[in-house]
Amino acid sequence: MNAARLFAGAAPRVRAVPPSTQFLDLLAERLCTDLPDSFALADALILLPNRRSVRALIEAFAARGASLLLPAIKPLGDVDDDADVWGADPVAFNIPPAIDPLRRRLELAQLIRAKDSAEGGVADPAGAIAAADELCKLLDSASAADNVDWSNLPNLVAERDLAQHWERAAQFLRIVAEYWPARLADEGLADPATRRTLLLDALAASWREKPPQTPVIIAGSTGSVAAVRRLMKVVAGLPRGVVILPGLDSDLDDEAWNEIDDQHPQHALQETLRELNLDRRAVPTLEGATENDHARARRALVRETLVPASRTADWLKRLDETAAPWGAPAAFVGRALEGVSLIEARNEEEEAAAIALLLREALETPGRTAALITPDHKLAQRVSAKLRRWNIAEQPAGGSALAEAPPGVMLTLLAELAADDGAPVSLAALLKHPLAQVGDAGAVAAFEADILRGPRKYTDLANLRGKKNEKYAALIDPLVDALIEKLAPLRAVFDGGEAQIGALAEAFAASAENICGPRIWAGRAGEAASSFLQALAESQEALGAVKPFQVPRLFATLLFGRVAAPEQEGHPRLAIWGPLEARLQHRDLMVLGGLNEGAWPAPPPNDPFLSRALRHRLGLPPAEARIGLAAHDFAQLANAPRVALTRSERAQGAPTIASRWLWRLQTLAKAVNHDLRASGAETLALTRAIDRPAALMPQHAPRPKPGARGITMQRLSITDVEKLIRDPYAVYAKNILKLKALRPVGGAPDPRELGNAIHKALELFPISDAPLADMFPALMAELDKQLQAYGFDAPMRAILAARLKGATKDYLRWAQARRAAGYVPFLETKGAMPVGGAIVAGIADRIEIRPDGMAEITDYKSGSPPTDKQINSGLAPQLLMEAAMLRVRCIPGVPQADTDRLIYWRFAGTNAGERICKVDGGVTAAAAETVSGLAELLAHYAGGDAPFLSKPRVEFINDIDDYDQLARRKEWAEHEDVE
Repeated sequence: MNAARLFAGAAPRVRAVPPSTQFLDLLAERLCTDLPDSFALADALILLPNRRSVRALIEAFAARGASLLLPAIKPLGDVDDDADVWGADPVAFNIPPAIDPLRRRLELAQLIRAKDSAEGGVADPAGAIAAADELCKLLDSASAADNVDWSNLPNLVAERDLAQHWERAAQFLRIVAEYWPARLADEGLADPATRRTLLLDALAASWREKPPQTPVIIAGSTGSVAAVRRLMKVVAGLPRGVVILPGLDSDLDDEAWNEIDDQHPQHALQETLRELNLDRRAVPTLEGATENDHARARRALVRETLVPASRTADWLKRLDETAAPWGAPAAFVGRALEGVSLIEARNEEEEAAAIALLLREALETPGRTAALITPDHKLAQRVSAKLRRWNIAEQPAGGSALAEAPPGVMLTLLAELAADDGAPVSLAALLKHPLAQVGDAGAVAAFEADILRGPRKYTDLANLRGKKNEKYAALIDPLVDALIEKLAPLRAVFDGGEAQIGALAEAFAASAENICGPRIWAGRAGEAASSFLQALAESQEALGAVKPFQVPRLFATLLFGRVAAPEQEGHPRLAIWGPLEARLQHRDLMVLGGLNEGAWPAPPPNDPFLSRALRHRLGLPPAEARIGLAAHDFAQLANAPRVALTRSERAQGAPTIASRWLWRLQTLAKAVNHDLRASGAETLALTRAIDRPAALMPQHAPRPKPGARGITMQRLSITDVEKLIRDPYAVYAKNILKLKALRPVGGAPDPRELGNAIHKALELFPISDAPLADMFPALMAELDKQLQAYGFDAPMRAILAARLKGATKDYLRWAQARRAAGYVPFLETKGAMPVGGAIVAGIADRIEIRPDGMAEITDYKSGSPPTDKQINSGLAPQLLMEAAMLRVRCIPGVPQADTDRLIYWRFAGTNAGERICKVDGGVTAAAAETVSGLAELLAHYAGGDAPFLSKPRVEFINDIDDYDQLARRKEWAEHEDVE
């Protein structure tokens, strides 16, 4: 291909730059060389694809000492609203300003909500915002195309006899076709993409009428937008105008070129050349864009990798023909793949670790640069986290999500508390937020431990004062008062039951500042949060009224996609980019990560409003066009001298499929027996070796012997006695180490709460001689009250009420019969008895003294009670210990008595009722034997020779208990016998 200088020859001037060339460095060099002086350079106008490439070109000029008099450099894809000066000459157009993107979302969402309400649907604001976002994409897509006639849509639906839902979609799109353009015209505004099209078309018309004599260059754009293609045609014909195309392939055979579809990397360039009325082989290479033998081989291999699918039937023949300049196909593929490595990791974590290792390795060489390019945001985050292992921060690219920055997190928490100001998880997160200034650490810790952990047993913040443990009241009550005061704006805004988005934003701002002070707005993330709320406040009633329960989803939807600029610069030689940011960029090492199908390329987006056929008939760009642009990005990046391609074989535990481009490249390599995976084997081995221990050190079962140090248990509960037999280590951790398992914040009630609620209800409900029909609803009401007090919500209480209905009636009949027989009950009585140097304490559910003076002890069970075998073997000593306490007068308030009957009363949905235990040798003798055995067991542990083992008898292991993790059971239980 011939080479040409920038402005040499007659118009139209179009140049090409091969993908292996450092595009922006070459552009800066040619401008500095081909223009006569710095004043001519300052008169030039350069149009680039995006802001990132603008910054990179400025850096390229600075590297050449041309930083004082720079040309005007502007992004085609993101035209400045106030950009009225283009190059050396001012150019002003009568074009309406663009509507604020947030305002556009809100106003379109309001139209959607109004339509939903009129049709009897749910006017959900978050759903309306999501639908408005899809409408915005449709509007932008239409602006990128040539002539889209929305008024023809109803006719197209009728002509094609489509399903009824497409007719409804067509009716819905009247918002786009009729109302929205009129609405913008009345306000003197335009959609952002429409304004860009109008500006570019006006610029083209102005230059066509009065061509500028100063240099005008469009560089790096493929011309995927119709207005850009039209501007390119004008610029190519200017006296000193030139268009520079990236990666134009003039070597692809004509048959393949004519079969290019929307998903091919050359498709956008093909459309551009058609607009310019140029043959691709007539486009010269920009002077200075040289290719060595390796670059030519790589470009040829990538070209064959991405050849249209219709041309792969004779792939081996094509490979032979392409390889001819290098001899055999094997030599060609080997030459092309020099500097290319492939890493196929087992999972996402390993892929991220391997990429981080590659990036750090690049930094070991002075002056070497590296970049990760991936569309996978999660992979980028993982790699960034892995780099922090070595205290390396990558150079920030487009910023981070506002929703993940501290101010954005605070707004999200406030949205959750607007719906429910007592939400435990949200309250805990707010109080521990790094910007929050509510209460001291002691008060927050007490509030979390005493109120927020475990089931929620309150309704809202106002209901929290004086709750639970009185010893914490002095700490907790002031904290609750402070929270109520600081969140007052959020409550006040909903005094009428609903609020407008503008008033809600002001309430959010006030509450955020109450909680965090002015530092909530500090830094770039704080500025982004402030701008977000200010834009919402200025929108006033744009969205319509919002109810409290709608706020969390609404704010999550509104925050999605908003970006906060990075707070600080990272390593100057390291970057993490998305494919769009990486266009025209160059680093010594380019890591292309996340090369899995569905990630890179992403599947074509689904259009919720239009079928593919309707999009085509209307003139909208096909959804697959995005894949073509992504393929062009991949082709450009894969031609870098040193490239690492990475993917994970599994994602979120499921198998993945390699990207179609990577799969094709591997297929061609395998055709000549080239193992591309071998190139990344060393990196994978090093990655896996980083966290591999030098030697395995198996964990052994813990064998603590506190008795050897004179430490003994001073007090046990009756349930601890049973636990001492089944799991001594748990008793050691609880009673000697004084460790208590933390319940999850806002955790759901478990069987403990159910049992406590039933016990409390039966304790408080008086049994009388009233008819069962009167007593039953009263006891059910008491059960419901206690279930609510122990954290069960209304749906769960309704389920439990239905399940416990039969047991409640049976219990009332049983209790009334015993009352009639003269039994005197004592409910929930506490007892304590010295045994073996310790105090054993417990609470008896129900002790009854019969008229003959003998006692019966009943224990309520909401689950399955112990078997007679477990009682007689000593594994379930609870009732026998209570009998022993009663016999020696250790239960205050209950007269001394011998016990001859032990009862378990199962208060459950099935098999409810009493079960009388069969105790070998009688209750009195068995109780005495139990006390004696416990004394011996306590002496056994106090002696110091017996270790407190973790669940020493496998047959007695239940589910995972609170102290299993502390004992590290999973590390040793399968290979170590502790009995």
